[in-house]
Amino acid sequence: MSNFNPTNYKQNSKANWNIIAPQYHNNWASDHIGPFRSTFEVVRQARIEPSDRVLDLACGTGALSKQVRPKLGEEGTLVCVDFSRTALNIARHSVNSPMANFFEMDAENIGFRLSFDKILCQYALMFFPDAGRVLKSAKSMLGRCGRIVVAVHGKAEEVPYFSAIMEPVLRYIPDIRPQGAPNVHRFGNPEDLQNELCKAGFSDIKIHGHVFEYDAGSFEDYWTDYLKSTAYSISSKITGSEHASEIKKKSEENVSAYVKRGRIVFPWKVLIGTAS
Repeated sequence: MSNFNPTNYKQNSKANWNIIAPQYHNNWASDHIGPFRSTFEVVRQARIEPSDRVLDLACGTGALSKQVRPKLGEEGTLVCVDFSRTALNIARHSVNSPMANFFEMDAENIGFRLSFDKILCQYALMFFPDAGRVLKSAKSMLGRCGRIVVAVHGKAEEVPYFSAIMEPVLRYIPDIRPQGAPNVHRFGNPEDLQNELCKAGFSDIKIHGHVFEYDAGSFEDYWTDYLKSTAYSISSKITGSEHASEIKKKSEENVSAYVKRGRIVFPWKVLIGTAS
């Protein structure tokens, strides 16, 4: 198994997101499908005031920013940052506001010397190679009474959309990812998320769990969507593996417990952390 290289990882992630961002937006983020129902809760927990300066960190295609914008008055400011130019262009079109400012920027190397009242980060913290550095940077940009809100996915057993396929993939192709690479369940344990926020210097930390549902359709719908979006970067290794048929068969067995009236309906645990 190869060792994890953060630079290669970010370059590959950026290239992948520039390809799959439109599908990600249309199938998930734009209509708040499944886990993206958390968008409303993240914005609610942020307690945004009309005059706030808000940073949407790793904004993706703008799901959060679109909900934040109507809560800001003429004196408010919205700054949206992401490393994917394609995602930023979609976000710019979706938010469609002269008040919003968009910057193509790596969250681990933000160059702002600005102060924000609220910093929001939805479904990105677990993918930063150095999450601690990102959080410490966020803390340095928060004003005296500032507030951060982050959303992450739960543990593997709490988000079977991911684990139903990845469990057999990792069993049959254990070296498909470099050792030490970030994974989607990295902060799925509430204590891990709390500790990461604490280490970055935040206080008044609260972690709340929310369970949503996601209708993935038939197994073929789910399998195809997963390979084209979530597992896009490794899909060719999965389908080209000598164990491809076993992986698919085991994946179908794993989802059988979630089939309702011929459709797969997954529970989806989300953790939302707030701190000041």
